[in-house]
Amino acid sequence: MIARSVKVERIEKTTILLTVALATLCLVSGIGDAASVLFGGAVSALNLRLIRMVVSRLMSPDAAGRRMSSVIATKFLLLLAVLAVALKRLPIDSVSFLVGGGAMFIAIVLEALLLGERSHEQDAGTGNR
Repeated sequence: MIARSVKVERIEKTTILLTVALATLCLVSGIGDAASVLFGGAVSALNLRLIRMVVSRLMSPDAAGRRMSSVIATKFLLLLAVLAVALKRLPIDSVSFLVGGGAMFIAIVLEALLLGERSHEQDAGTGNR
């Protein structure tokens, strides 16, 4: 079976690149709001970085389970609050914001299918590669 090695750092960089490309496409075509695309991409990239930091700390040997679960819940609630306030108070086009936020999901798929380094895993029991 052929697998691909996935790197979160490359997903972050690909997300930023896709967000900038989508915002540029919005500017050139006149469809959508480039600032909203950039904001959506920035929020998703920042959220991915925060998740990475929390998971890294959670995997450390001295992590306290109850404390870390409260950190995760707090991060999630803060994200929802920031999004609610931003979408309510700022002149953000919600569809363009979602397009920018979706850049991360496209980056994850690209990483898994195309960008990750190929690694061969040995089939269990057969010894085939």
